[in-house]
Amino acid sequence: MNVIEYMQFTTKISLIKIKNNLSQKNLTESEIEALNSIKNIKRRNEFVSTRNLRTHLFGKKTIKYNEFGAPYIENSNIHISISHTNEYVGIAWSEKHSVGMDIEVIDRNVSSIQHKFINPNEKKMISLYENENIPLMIWSIKESLYKLNKSKGLDFLKDLSCEKINTDLWKGHIHNSNPKSYFFKIKNFQNHIICFNIEQ
Repeated sequence: MNVIEYMQFTTKISLIKIKNNLSQKNLTESEIEALNSIKNIKRRNEFVSTRNLRTHLFGKKTIKYNEFGAPYIENSNIHISISHTNEYVGIAWSEKHSVGMDIEVIDRNVSSIQHKFINPNEKKMISLYENENIPLMIWSIKESLYKLNKSKGLDFLKDLSCEKINTDLWKGHIHNSNPKSYFFKIKNFQNHIICFNIEQ
């Protein structure tokens, strides 16, 4: 298995190409049953490749989902976050803290929806960094924040915010009854960006 891996402090990232990892040999009986209930080909491929990456990282430990759809490893202290594009599946994981990750194709255009998630302060960054796809980076950070919150009901425009610290370091904030802030790294790889939180 050809795995792309990054590590930043206590956050680890592992990615594989979906099309190269569609063997069902690593699926458990219950996962094969779950797969058989999935009719959409794209979702089936994501399901299988995710379990193959899971097996590479953790063995055949079961991936479960909480009531809000956030993934976790059953009977384990390992924190995980999962993201897909059409080409890649990635798992961020840490034994020390919660993780939130998002992968995006680097030339994705989110301009038609940016009014739904970019606040006035964040909009200023777009003109400051005209040569970068800042709207996509903001979207990716807010996707990661949403995953870190592990519950529903967050408004991307009102409840989430972020600012750029330097070239690849950002800080993101959750503004709700349990406010939190996280540092994020954004890395470029093979026409994609990957966003994930870090802790020292």
